[in-house]
Order: sequence, then structure tokens, then C-alpha cells
Amino acid sequence: MKPIAQTLLLAALLVSGACTAFAQTPPPGIDDGPRGHERMPPGPGFAVVNDLEHLQRLYDLSGREDEMNTVYHDVLQKTQDPAIRHYVYDALARNQLRPANADQAIATIRTSLDEDLTALAKHPPAPPRGTAQ
Repeated sequence: MKPIAQTLLLAALLVSGACTAFAQTPPPGIDDGPRGHERMPPGPGFAVVNDLEHLQRLYDLSGREDEMNTVYHDVLQKTQDPAIRHYVYDALARNQLRPANADQAIATIRTSLDEDLTALAKHPPAPPRGTAQ
């Protein structure tokens, strides 16, 4: 597949995902942050995300943005917190897209999706409204 076709395919997938995300209600305690990604309430998880955002900016400003990917992989090895892992997968995919590495970004989001589906399977769906429990 030609690079422009890959880019267009990825853009279509991201737009499709964004439309789905806007149509869903965010989990309790999480709201949209200033850059459009999910933000956590103050606490240890918020501190981790805040540190990651500052590191990303510093690496970007110093022209060493590729080094941030190593930090993200380190965080994935150190935490099982679903909200932080989701944030890190999104940030990692954004970094992988910068040099237009669509295949790597797609693989990252697919890994995140697999984890999200596994977590979802552990929580039974709520019964439909209006039905007896």
C-alpha cells in the first residue's frame, strides 16, 4: 500500500474512532482535558499523566521526541492501571504517527483495544433499563 493511502486509511480510522468516542459518555470522574484527551481527577494517576505530558513537551522542545517512546514503554511495564495504560497507548500512537509510521501506530492502538476488551469482558453488562433484576 502506498504511503498516502496508508495515511488516508489511518485518518479515516481515527475520525471514525473520534466520532464513536464523542457519542459515548465518559467514565465517571474523567473529563476532557485541554488537549482533547481524557483527564484524570487529581490523585496519583493524575500526577503520572501530568508528568508524562511535561516530559513529552520537554522532549519535543529539545528535538528528542523519539526518546519519549521509551518512557511510554517503561510506564506500560510498570503499571496495570487501565486509565493510565489507555492514556499511554494513545500518546504512544500519536508519537508513532509523527514520522508517519502508520503500521506501528495501528499495532499500538490494536494492543490497547485488546486490553480494553479484556477489561470489559471482566465486567458483566448492566441489565437493560426497565427489566426486573
